[in-house]
Amino acid sequence: MEIKKRLVLLNVITSGGQVVFIGLVYFLLYKYLLSKLGVELLGVWSVVLSTSSLANLANFGVADSVIRFVALFTAEKDDLKIKQLIFTSTIFLTVLFILIAAIIYPFADLILTGVLPAKYIKQGLSILPYSLICLVINAVNGIYASVLDGMQRNYIRNMIFSASSILLLVGTYVLVPLFHLKGVAFAQVGQSIFTAITCLTLIVFRLKYNPFKWNWSKVIFKQIFSYGMKFQFISLAAMVNEPIIKILLGKFGGMAFAGYYEMANRLLSQARGVIVSATQSLVPVLVNVSKGDVPIFYKRVFSNVVFFSLAVVCIIVPAGRLISFYWIGHYEHVFYVTLVLLAFSTFINLLITPSYFYYIAKANLNILIKTHLMLSFSNVLIGAIVGYFFGGYGVVCGWFLATIIGSFYLMTFFNKDHDIVFKTLIMASDVYYFIVLISIVLINVFFFKSNFKIIDPIVLLIIISITVYYFMKYKFAEIRRT
Repeated sequence: MEIKKRLVLLNVITSGGQVVFIGLVYFLLYKYLLSKLGVELLGVWSVVLSTSSLANLANFGVADSVIRFVALFTAEKDDLKIKQLIFTSTIFLTVLFILIAAIIYPFADLILTGVLPAKYIKQGLSILPYSLICLVINAVNGIYASVLDGMQRNYIRNMIFSASSILLLVGTYVLVPLFHLKGVAFAQVGQSIFTAITCLTLIVFRLKYNPFKWNWSKVIFKQIFSYGMKFQFISLAAMVNEPIIKILLGKFGGMAFAGYYEMANRLLSQARGVIVSATQSLVPVLVNVSKGDVPIFYKRVFSNVVFFSLAVVCIIVPAGRLISFYWIGHYEHVFYVTLVLLAFSTFINLLITPSYFYYIAKANLNILIKTHLMLSFSNVLIGAIVGYFFGGYGVVCGWFLATIIGSFYLMTFFNKDHDIVFKTLIMASDVYYFIVLISIVLINVFFFKSNFKIIDPIVLLIIISITVYYFMKYKFAEIRRT
């Protein structure tokens, strides 16, 4: 498949831009929810969403396999197979998740009793049905979004998701005063419905796809099921981490700690999503990249990932105390320490995104399964042990250590698989940039704890200035080549 560089660059830029935009929306959303609901109900909402999202472990990796097969069928110019793929995967996941929701709901009381304090069970039960409705709709949304990604129309999907986040924010502002915690759930259902209708409408017009025409294909179902079963193990291990962390936090740190973790994690997730989404947008391209071309392509992408990951983390950490002050209303130590720990684990984890998505594109999923199993097992074991002795901070430290173990394993395997020496991935200028920024951040974290309203903006200005200078001198031309 011919690589359309302008389209690829547009997808990369809008993917990152979409995550930044949604991050700003969530900043306003969480600030509003804190003022209206309080941090403990925010923690309840977070835990209930995580608990219901465990049902996604049964999606058989179908939505993720759609990206790869749409890219393959697009290269073959076979619109019929794409239509059969959309219909087959939609029917399968819709029926599957309706059944899962129907099984979960009767046991809701028992499930939430195990993960929420007794005084919050009633509130948790009140929003669980709407969480399950979103679960079903978002399963279908995942397919439609994957179709657009596979066709390298990520920029369209990015605009839709950005618009839906505005709808969520407006809906929350309108509905929370009327329905309290339920208002957030109502707004999320509206957001899911809007995304599904908009994505489907675009697919209908672009592919002349008829969603009411029976297009089930046994052959395609076997293909996506075969690929998806392996991907399911990856999803199982990846998705279980977030609910487990929050459940452990609820047990060892309390609902307030879980609420502050949710805010810090949401902030880092949005920042992380900028790099992840930009790298993931290359999957349709990687599907058809020959193994001989991988080292050169990988080195360019890896270098860019290192730069942007370091820049994002080193900007967020010095800004953490200011964010706490303006977002929460005061400096919150739990939020800030959690943010710092998550920031450094995020940086380490982002280093494996180029190799991670390469293996997804090439359907070489065994190594990803091993990596995620290692990460999940380490997370549960270390998080539970350290959390028992050190509370919520111990749980977060457990995730940090697990991230190091899993990321190092995958990166080492990929480099050996393609005869890449790690030191050749980093330019000398990258090393200097890394040392300077990390040194500034560590000095700021440990030696300038007071007067952060004065010191932290100065540190931020220095880091941003260094980053912009380095980007213009070394990275701009490199990114255009990639």
